[in-house]
Amino acid sequence: MSHMAAPRHPVLQKALSLADQCLGRQDFAGAEQAMAPLALFGLSVHPDALNMMGAIRLSQARFAEAAQLLSQSRMVSPPDPVLACNLGRALMGAGRIPEALEAFQAAIKLKPDFVEARFDAARLLHATGRHEDAEQIFRDLLRIMPGNVHVSLALGGLLIDAGKPADAETVLRQGLAKTADPGLKAQLLLHLSLALRRQRKDQEALAASETCEKLNPAMPGAALHRAEALQNLERHEEALAILKDQVARAPEDPRIHHAYNDLLYRLGRREEFLRSYDRVPSSRPLLLGKAFFLAHEKRYGEVHELYAGLLARDPDDEAAALGVATVLSLLERYGEADKAFDALLARRGGGADLLRRAAEAAVMCDDPQKAARHCEKALQLSPRDGSSLAVLSIASRMLDDGRDDAINRYETLVRAFDLEPPEGFSSMADFNAELDAALNRLHPETREFIGQSLRGGTQTPDNLFGAGLELVERLKARIDEAMARYIAALPQDGMHPFLSRRGRNFRYSGSWSSRLRDSGFHVNHLHPMGWISSCYYVAVPDAAKDEAAQQGWIKFGEPSFKASLKTPVRRSIQPQAGRLVLFPSYMWHGTIPFHDAAARTTIAFDVVPKD
Repeated sequence: MSHMAAPRHPVLQKALSLADQCLGRQDFAGAEQAMAPLALFGLSVHPDALNMMGAIRLSQARFAEAAQLLSQSRMVSPPDPVLACNLGRALMGAGRIPEALEAFQAAIKLKPDFVEARFDAARLLHATGRHEDAEQIFRDLLRIMPGNVHVSLALGGLLIDAGKPADAETVLRQGLAKTADPGLKAQLLLHLSLALRRQRKDQEALAASETCEKLNPAMPGAALHRAEALQNLERHEEALAILKDQVARAPEDPRIHHAYNDLLYRLGRREEFLRSYDRVPSSRPLLLGKAFFLAHEKRYGEVHELYAGLLARDPDDEAAALGVATVLSLLERYGEADKAFDALLARRGGGADLLRRAAEAAVMCDDPQKAARHCEKALQLSPRDGSSLAVLSIASRMLDDGRDDAINRYETLVRAFDLEPPEGFSSMADFNAELDAALNRLHPETREFIGQSLRGGTQTPDNLFGAGLELVERLKARIDEAMARYIAALPQDGMHPFLSRRGRNFRYSGSWSSRLRDSGFHVNHLHPMGWISSCYYVAVPDAAKDEAAQQGWIKFGEPSFKASLKTPVRRSIQPQAGRLVLFPSYMWHGTIPFHDAAARTTIAFDVVPKD
């Protein structure tokens, strides 16, 4: 609370005291009722009244109202670190992230040892991807309060998200040693299970999740963690049984249905696939979840029927309206899809994602001018939106206006590096043979996860880099060198959507291995969350030597949707074991199918600039 220098009006004093007591016992309605008499005395605009009402709204999770009230109070009150911190929390809840961070920083400036404000600032930095800044604050807090398990828990979660699971394991185990509280232990164990799984210490991860469930059988997510560890251990029947049990326990939870049906899909259990959705009342979240799977199965008529049904229930259902418009294109009803997007834009206005989707529909209707206009508007709203850049490049090629070449620069921004053997190896052939064998132990025996770009193969779960895999880390040292050379060679261009992000520092935002079998391929796609994307070839089938058919080659420029293009593929590169290919993340890319008994094994990653 903020305190005025002058004495408070007795009515105000009484109201604040009663409201404070109510907040202490979480009686939010009582707190609000205690403040009601102030309006009769004209005291509801007093800074302390505004402060208290802001605290009440914050406790009720009515963040926008809380932010307005606390901002008003702060404008006329003496500087108060608690008020600034509460304002930061309200702004964070309202999604006003930069302002929230400013408020937390103001609270810390007023009171450098304000632990709560520093903790909340670190949480906000974590949520916005500023992992290094958040880590520094959390570690500083642990030095101040070495026994604070809540900070250990928060730091452990951050380190997992930052791709440092081994560091997270250390912090979480230290936290476990410092508390006897069963609830806190269960939370620490849940995080520890994930940190261990990210290092492929799957047996230990399973044990941690089992102990977590013993301490708190109702811990959200614990059963899913256990099922995922079992899948990594190839104990799929046990994982399936857990997920089936979870569906029965929480039939309304769309996340559990998704996990269960995704595993059924990967195991090829067609007789049970999607049936869980039909055994429970058809709520909106479950119907949307089922639509995702049906679309992947190309059962577009059923998808249309499902979305149309949701839209009939609620004509204002934006997700259903977007689903109808999108699936009309998949049904090759391009004109109807284009009109449906026009109606959506007229009714709701255009966010970047909706404009980009409308642009795709316009391309499929052979209206590149309209598509380009949509993309231009989307990029005004979100200048670095890779998906909009990718669609604009296709519209540009249809218009032959030169922007595709300006955006993608296929001959210079796509580069191949034949790497030197990592330390301890005399040849890349020897190194890749060992690496391929090591990756073989990580690839699941099932088919690909639904929603991934590959078809006819497998992809490893979680991140490869930072997982403690010796051969991968040796390769990463060579990749680091190639990345530095690639970035250093980029020209300076502050107006270019890719080159304008050039800096000396970068970080890996994701890393995985893919393995394609005979007839396997990657569908055309892009990586909208990345800056630079990649493909490193570990093992390549002999079929890739055919320069005419280009089997298994990576191709660039061909979109994932129908487009009238004279030359769909703008560039292709032959895979060779030991070769690393780097390219802008927004560039369309895919793989030409190959026919060979040998597998095509790769490691891929995304890079983003480091602030």
